[in-house]
Amino acid sequence: MGTVEETFKCPVCQDFFTDPVTLPCGHDFCLTCIQAVWETEGSDEGPFFCPECQIFLPSDLTLEVNTSLQNKVKDFTTNSPSTAELRTTPPSRATVSSSAIHCDHCIETPSVAIRTCLTCDASLCQAHALLHQQRSALREHTVVEVTGDPLSLKCREHREELKLFCMEERVPVCCLCVLVGMHKNHKAFQLHEACTDFKVNIILVLFS
Repeated sequence: MGTVEETFKCPVCQDFFTDPVTLPCGHDFCLTCIQAVWETEGSDEGPFFCPECQIFLPSDLTLEVNTSLQNKVKDFTTNSPSTAELRTTPPSRATVSSSAIHCDHCIETPSVAIRTCLTCDASLCQAHALLHQQRSALREHTVVEVTGDPLSLKCREHREELKLFCMEERVPVCCLCVLVGMHKNHKAFQLHEACTDFKVNIILVLFS
């Protein structure tokens, strides 16, 4: 990817700028991307920061579209052979497959999802996936590679996350399975703890 093309792409969504805004620190973002990053629970008053350099910004900052940069992006995408080819060439199966899943939070401007939150049952674009990492209330959510069928990664009986591992039947289970389901009274560990134990046992067997 060329250096010139890189300057016309948003570091959050990794796509060409849409309504680009320039922060006081000089970094550029799509308007909707930076707004998504700055969302906080029930408040939009800040503090604001730049996702690139992490510098804090004034709470009264007003975002204005950088029309000069917007025009440059438009000219580049119109005249660039590579982008013109993308517009005229039918997308490959891989492209269609990856672009078929959109972010559930981007309503007005659909964005391609890169992650799926099993706790929220929601597909997330890069901006909203970053938001999950930054919000303290969302950090404990289970975020995985994007999937069009999050229920396939959950308990089929209770549709809950598979957070436990049944040591008696050696299968991942949800909390309800152990409390009221088929694995009631079975010995169960946290899934990550069980994985660690199995790894240790394998190493002991290999070097014994």
